Amino acid sequence: MPIHTSLGRYVLSTERTPFARRSYGRFLVKVAVYTIALNEAANVERWANSAVDADYRIVADTGSTDDTVARLTAAGVTVHRIAVRPWRFDDARNAAMALIPADVDVCCTMDMDRFLEPGWRPKLEAAWTSETTALYCQTVYRSSVDDPMPLRSWPAKNFHHRWGYRFKRPVHEALSFTGDREVTTNSSDIVMFEVQDLTKPTRSSYLPLMEVAHKEDPNDAQICFWLGRDLMWANQHERAVPLLERYLELPTSKWAEERSEAMRYIARMRPEQRLSLLDKARIEAPHRRETWLDLAEEFHDKGDWLNLFWASTNGIEKTYRTGSYLDDANCWGFRLYDLGAIAAWRLNVMDRAVEWGQRALNLDPENKRLQNNLQHFCELKNVVRGSAAE
Repeated sequence: MPIHTSLGRYVLSTERTPFARRSYGRFLVKVAVYTIALNEAANVERWANSAVDADYRIVADTGSTDDTVARLTAAGVTVHRIAVRPWRFDDARNAAMALIPADVDVCCTMDMDRFLEPGWRPKLEAAWTSETTALYCQTVYRSSVDDPMPLRSWPAKNFHHRWGYRFKRPVHEALSFTGDREVTTNSSDIVMFEVQDLTKPTRSSYLPLMEVAHKEDPNDAQICFWLGRDLMWANQHERAVPLLERYLELPTSKWAEERSEAMRYIARMRPEQRLSLLDKARIEAPHRRETWLDLAEEFHDKGDWLNLFWASTNGIEKTYRTGSYLDDANCWGFRLYDLGAIAAWRLNVMDRAVEWGQRALNLDPENKRLQNNLQHFCELKNVVRGSAAE
């Protein structure tokens, strides 16, 4: 006779199931992969195929006008049509969660532009125990399905128990535990990919929902940061700066990389305080290349060649990205080497000027200015060598 627990079922060795191990007492879970969808026809097949090892695949369609529903149904996915007014992402996701059958043990929340790496099911069963309430897997962000190079990756709580969880926030919604004791585990072997979709609405459309989220919880540091950032992008600087300053004052604002990013944003909007703010950002997270590039640009604009050389050197020495969503791809292009070469030229350190000038050109080989600069640096280096030989 099987042994039952509140979080799942144990099976005897004689039982035969597709995914359970056949050892006595092996914990057997029933899994549902679920999400919401709106006009996601292009992503249906990839999403459905990657989740095929689940016991249930459930999608709550929120009003698609393309053939999303037809494609999901053809792929064997259970589709429910729902309407959420006024629109909130948390209400929509909670409605989708409520449609998951009661016999499910583990839920996987996976947006339609995401897909699971094959082999995820046995890895989940190996990592999940009778005490587990949630599991973090590795989320990898790609520019396209065909490009294996990750833009960034991070652990995300994409698997959770059927009971005891709700989504909170009208936008940038997050899973929140409502039970007595949350027990999380990690399995970096389980990989969920997300594909960059430039056809979706810009984040500026989220501003009204973020305003609602901030009003509901002014002490939510994450929303405070995101709202301030998005207001900056919308050129509403007078509203953005106080929010980012409030974020820095909140006791829950503890992530050094994000704090340094907030300081960088304020520096952009308060040019009279830029240098002091960037210096604070540098102290907060000295391992980030982004702040060093900002400092280098500031010293270049001021004609402060010695400090430009210092900032460029430190930035170039930062050879590893953090892997967080805050990484700026622009900081890994030619510009730091370009600025460093200019500083070295101004300081008559011609070996370094040539070295960095060449590295800048390697990263942008069609750039005429970089070509001319490198030629000039090489000529000056030869002059210096000739003078030294005389």
